[in-house]
Amino acid sequence: MESRKKRTNFWIIGILTAIIFAPGLFGITAIAQEGVSEAIDIGKITVMAPQPGVEITTEKTIIRMDEFKKPGEVRTLTDVLTEIGGVDVQRVNPLMASPGDEVSIRGLNEGRLVIEIDGRRINHTGHYGRYIVDWSTLNMDDIDHIEIIRGGHSVLHPFAIGGVINIVSKKGKKTGDLKPAVDVRTAYGKYNTWNASASVKGGAGNFVGYNFSVSTQESDGYLRNNFQETDSFNGHLTFFLPGEATLSLGVKRSEVVYGDPVINDPARADYDDDYPKYYANRDQLRHIDWPQFAGTQTPKWEKDTTYLDAVLDVPICPGIAKVHYFQTVGRRWTSMYDSRGVFRKDDFADDETQGVIVEYRDIDLFDSHRVTVGAEWQELGWPDENPIIYKVQSAYIQDIISVGDRWRFTPGVRYYHINMDTYFSNFAQGPFPANWPTAGKEQTESGFYPSLKIDFQATPETALYAAVSRSYRLPCP
Repeated sequence: MESRKKRTNFWIIGILTAIIFAPGLFGITAIAQEGVSEAIDIGKITVMAPQPGVEITTEKTIIRMDEFKKPGEVRTLTDVLTEIGGVDVQRVNPLMASPGDEVSIRGLNEGRLVIEIDGRRINHTGHYGRYIVDWSTLNMDDIDHIEIIRGGHSVLHPFAIGGVINIVSKKGKKTGDLKPAVDVRTAYGKYNTWNASASVKGGAGNFVGYNFSVSTQESDGYLRNNFQETDSFNGHLTFFLPGEATLSLGVKRSEVVYGDPVINDPARADYDDDYPKYYANRDQLRHIDWPQFAGTQTPKWEKDTTYLDAVLDVPICPGIAKVHYFQTVGRRWTSMYDSRGVFRKDDFADDETQGVIVEYRDIDLFDSHRVTVGAEWQELGWPDENPIIYKVQSAYIQDIISVGDRWRFTPGVRYYHINMDTYFSNFAQGPFPANWPTAGKEQTESGFYPSLKIDFQATPETALYAAVSRSYRLPCP
């Protein structure tokens, strides 16, 4: 009896479905019978378009800032790098570039990358925080373009295991027109975040070009106590000398005050519901493994950084000779709770790097070779404690060999000779309170580090390459 009832219900449902959908089925059949005699032109559809201002080759990715566009405002270098494939950016404060930001290429961060300004390395010695690059000191006011090299195949850049990010600054222009280009802008956003900048660019008498800029940025931050204040000044002068030679002088100065995020736990008496919850087991700054707390003391750091450069370029047939002197000076005052919960105020640390690069590049030989040779001297130290932690001497040669229209071979080799006076800062001696040594290990290392890159232009739109290299990483103290 029950089975017969189910069959009856099935037939009723089937008849009702046919009545509902029959008109639509007849309509579809009629349309199909009419047919379509002509194709409909819906225009050109772009599935994936090139990003404005970004040029990608097998050698490098070039980002030209006067053409680059992205949603939202571009204020910092990390704002740009987040848009580039293969580059990962981890940001502590999404509103501004912060000292705790980390940039990686193919999973390797600044400890195995080279970050450069106009072709010279700005990674510091690594004491008090590894080879951290303070991205908050690098704004966009004076950047002309950015070059990204993936991998360690270029011997022109020292210690480049994972790749290179080279920041090329604006140099002014050769002109007889005295009228400068002036740019003033400001912006305001959430969490009381605002910035203002002004720049002037021009030249005079076809002899000197200039570019100067100033900027200021502030934010209360998303997390509690994660405020930030950044003031920057950038200046560049380029002198156009006889014989197409140029002398460029540059200075970049930044002053950053950065508040460390503090614990904001509902279980604590000092909880503030105006800010998001933030627990003690959350990730802290990259080089601080213990939490910070709210109270009468303010965990923060203040950092001043100055980059100085002088570059002389002289065309000497069949290439260009360059002499580049550089210096980086950083000073930092840190106020924070240590791993025992004791607040330490204005702990001072400084670092200084200086060096010279002598290079003869783009030497055209036999219409199929482009050779670059050079040498570099660098001293990296901690002036307050150990003025010369590393003394680096290196020399390199690279040849770009073109074979026909499709093949290109790039062999190269770099030689290092490094004197090190490092210290065991993470290995205490004796019972608590421990004695933390600042000296005690000296060593010398040297060796040859070759590389080879092969490019093949398969079609006008497709290029293939393979590279192999042996690289060296400067040991972290």
